[in-house]
Amino acid sequence: MKIPPFLVENDLVGLISPAGKIDSIYIEKAIKYLKVKNLRAMIAPCAIDSYFQYSSTDDNRANDFQTMINNPEIKAIWCTRGGYGTIRLLDKIDFTMLEKNPKWLIGFSDITVFHSVIREKLGMASIHGAMCINLRNEKFSESGMDNLWKLLFGKIPEYELVSHPFNRIGKASGILTGGNLSLLCSLSGSNFDFNPKGKILFIEEVGEYLYRLDRMMQSLKISGKLAELSGLVVGQMSEMKDNENPFGKMAYEIIAEAIADYNFPVIFDFFAGHTERNEPLLFNTMVNIDVTLFKSKLSWK
Repeated sequence: MKIPPFLVENDLVGLISPAGKIDSIYIEKAIKYLKVKNLRAMIAPCAIDSYFQYSSTDDNRANDFQTMINNPEIKAIWCTRGGYGTIRLLDKIDFTMLEKNPKWLIGFSDITVFHSVIREKLGMASIHGAMCINLRNEKFSESGMDNLWKLLFGKIPEYELVSHPFNRIGKASGILTGGNLSLLCSLSGSNFDFNPKGKILFIEEVGEYLYRLDRMMQSLKISGKLAELSGLVVGQMSEMKDNENPFGKMAYEIIAEAIADYNFPVIFDFFAGHTERNEPLLFNTMVNIDVTLFKSKLSWK
């Protein structure tokens, strides 16, 4: 996998809104935050526009992303927020310039689409991490925001978690990939679908009905993807919903049931996703997981 150059002081970071619209206050917060980190910001022309639920039209959002890809001064592209709409842009963006001029892509949720494209088309690392909208939580040292920018400056994290009842003991190494589960499923069968062999899959979700989560997990199972994984890291399942007639299982129970036939190691309750704490993950790179009875570790060493 190709690794873009890590940042140095005074580098230029591009801010884009490829999906939902965002209040300009978060752009202002991002500029101030980056200044504290001794970085400069460039705001995409349509980053704070409004077009129904999107930040702007498909063409405008695609042009913003293309401009950031093509600009050699931009060293990282930081998405302002998720929402919906990134998948609508894929046939409008030329990613070849990103291969010629590698730079970091940062985001999560709907940005899973871009992570998948970068993995499949370019074989390049990217970062699943907090976005500008997450600056509303100003506890940066506790939320994962500061760790995100430490990673971008080259300090690779190592995570240790307390044991979870659903964890499965074992060790594994593999390429870390994944993101938002519903987005991964929406790419199934496309050129940007993931090959599970040799992969450690990370998944997170927000606001889904429990039966839909079950459907997504069962689709991974019947497609054979779960059987070929090297390991699984389950992030936060936030604000999950149930029907008037209860589904009968909670989110982690649904996932545990779907993977019961396999023996790869599993970490549950990893602190990444749609929660106050959203630690950065270095996607499309080799990662190690070590799950014991008392704790679990995730590291890139």
